[in-house]
Amino acid sequence: MNQDIDIVAHNLKILRESRKLSLDQLSQRTGVSKSMLRQIENGKSSPTIATIWKIANGLKISFTTLLRKPAVEAEVRGFKDEEPLTGEKNHYRLYPIIPFEPERSFETYYVEIDPETTFYGEPHEGNVYEYIFVKQGTLQVTVDGKEMVVNEDQFLQFQANCPHEYKNVGDGMAAVLMQISYLS
Repeated sequence: MNQDIDIVAHNLKILRESRKLSLDQLSQRTGVSKSMLRQIENGKSSPTIATIWKIANGLKISFTTLLRKPAVEAEVRGFKDEEPLTGEKNHYRLYPIIPFEPERSFETYYVEIDPETTFYGEPHEGNVYEYIFVKQGTLQVTVDGKEMVVNEDQFLQFQANCPHEYKNVGDGMAAVLMQISYLS
């Protein structure tokens, strides 16, 4: 079986099932026959570009969503597997864990901040929220001039469209998980 057919079959089935659509309902939305959709999902038919466009338009997704290889379903990785982005003379280290993708409305980072280090975050455009989960140490977060202390095993959420800064006010390194959420 052709690998491209397998990818389209897998993606279509996952999308249909995640939206709790029957083949009949999907057929009505896309204008593609139920039997053709079944053949595509079972990997028994290679859809034309026109058919893929019909399905994408009916599901209101991008054309490439049906062609994209599926992400790894399960994978164990370390927080520090990627090279860090650094600031403040390497005293602030930002490790990408889950990068932003258009299909996903968030990104996640592991952050290490050395003692007495302050990092100044730029305001984000739009309806953006940051979630700061402190796993080790004590962090002072200032959002639009308001100072808040976040201790180990606590978290802070804030709208990030204003100036904000992170300062390690503890004695040792602060370890933080940061999630940035882009709401439409």
